[in-house]
Amino acid sequence: MTLTALLPTLRASIPAPFDPSAWPAGSAPTLDDVTVRAVSVGRYADICGTPCVCTGPAVIPASGGVASPVLSTTVIVATVTDAGPDTVRLDACAAGLDVIWREARLLGRVSHAYDEPFAVLDAHGEEPCGTVVLPGDVRVGDRIAVPCPGCHTVGEVR
Repeated sequence: MTLTALLPTLRASIPAPFDPSAWPAGSAPTLDDVTVRAVSVGRYADICGTPCVCTGPAVIPASGGVASPVLSTTVIVATVTDAGPDTVRLDACAAGLDVIWREARLLGRVSHAYDEPFAVLDAHGEEPCGTVVLPGDVRVGDRIAVPCPGCHTVGEVR
């Protein structure tokens, strides 16, 4: 349990916990975004639309953040197209990808709602492709960023 999970109002002053080894090298959290090598993935999604991907070098395990010369990590940015009491549907196809759902981040706004688990339905599936913990007030139009090991193209998530 983290401070931001216990007191969601703290999200307005400190970013939620962040595992830098799950994201591309050079990634950093902000209050309502993630930057990859100083590029905002939220702004990138504004320009490209969703779903979109941002790929960078993976972090070498136990290296303290050193970029791998051969491995990649992709950030998938998707929009919530439907939000129920215990499910969210995204406009991206994430089934079959090794998405790290525990690292999902809400982009573009700071929520003060308590975290809740949601089953994730992708754009074409009726079966959940994962479980994500997001603020309980997640709604249609919210953007979610989530890392995924490997180099993936936007064609794979559309």
